[in-house]
Amino acid sequence: MTRLVATCAKSDSADDVSMLMTEHRARHIPVLENGRLAGIVSIGDIVKSRMEELQAEHEQLRDYIAQG
Repeated sequence: MTRLVATCAKSDSADDVSMLMTEHRARHIPVLENGRLAGIVSIGDIVKSRMEELQAEHEQLRDYIAQG
């Protein structure tokens, strides 16, 4: 285990947390709010968020093409 734990805030984006995970080679990052633990973000949460973004983008592109 490590003494210096990487943390994030609720306001941090999924991209920011993803970069933090990569930089610290961590699969889980504690979320702090007012210096207290508010939750934990896992790599699975980040992947799910990215998949939802890609799905929304795919649907927007498909609708755009269908309209044209």
